[in-house]
Amino acid sequence: MSKINFDECLYFASARVNRIVAKISDDQFKKLGLSSTAAFILMYLDTGDAINPSAIAEELSLDRSTVTRFLDKLQRQGYIERTSQGRSVTVALTKAGLNLQTDLKQMWSTLNDQYIELLGADGEQALRTILNADFDVLKANKG
Repeated sequence: MSKINFDECLYFASARVNRIVAKISDDQFKKLGLSSTAAFILMYLDTGDAINPSAIAEELSLDRSTVTRFLDKLQRQGYIERTSQGRSVTVALTKAGLNLQTDLKQMWSTLNDQYIELLGADGEQALRTILNADFDVLKANKG
């Protein structure tokens, strides 16, 4: 039986990198008692406008059910409020959610600085560029 070379598997290679990147991000936002996904949702909501959960899912490339679970938790924490009009639901930051934005933006900046420190500025930019380009291709060809 031949040994499997996991380095030749796109899933394995991307998941391995993602675990490291995700841990760094989670460690950063954990300081506020948030997961990375919850923090990104709160930052996305910082527009001053109420936003539909489907728009959040689309922008952050998350399943709608995942967004709903995170919104439930953020609402319990007092960071967001939902407004329903018929079947339409919108989400907006509460005052507590707005008050977190300065800290979230600072943590975002620190997080990006950490990636640059680990990968070098050129390495971070190259990895981010190729991941974004490949994401666009995969999304367009998803079916």
